[in-house]
Amino acid sequence: MGFSQAQKAESRQRVLDAAARPIRERGLEALGVADCMRSAGLTHGAFYGHFSSREALIRTALEQALTKGQTRLRSRMADAAEHAKTPLEAIADAYLNPTHADNPGTGCALCAVAGDTVHATADVKALYTTYLRRLAAKLTQAAGSENEASGLGVAAAIVGAITLARAVDDRELALSILTAAHALVMTQDGAARRTD
Repeated sequence: MGFSQAQKAESRQRVLDAAARPIRERGLEALGVADCMRSAGLTHGAFYGHFSSREALIRTALEQALTKGQTRLRSRMADAAEHAKTPLEAIADAYLNPTHADNPGTGCALCAVAGDTVHATADVKALYTTYLRRLAAKLTQAAGSENEASGLGVAAAIVGAITLARAVDDRELALSILTAAHALVMTQDGAARRTD
């Protein structure tokens, strides 16, 4: 008895979910196919029924994680007014906090794999670049700016701050990095300046 298309799609999604978290937690190269398939509740042999290669799995799982991040970003922007915040403030609060820094497996994939992407395949670099540009465009919009450089600068501050906060072994320094980056990001908030 064969699997239905729905069952195959559900299995594929389990594999992607099982891959996305460890990619964000331990990096692109740390993903093992056998462990991923076991986490998804499937056999190693079932892998090639879903993906042509480990690289294809990495790219697809990373794309899924990046897409989820974009969805969360849009949601934070849309819900900002409900929390008496500007869109940029809502984003800065969500990104630049200890919970995000402490939980890379559920956080922004752009922050989680920034260092790994330097050594990644051309496909992964292109994917990362596309989503970084999308983030910068959303940040430009959230800041109430028309200057692309503003969004790129905010993206660099956010991704860099999370990367550094995760890299240091001093909790107070990590918190200081997040606080300083938040303050820097908020200097770009044109919407806040218009309401002051």
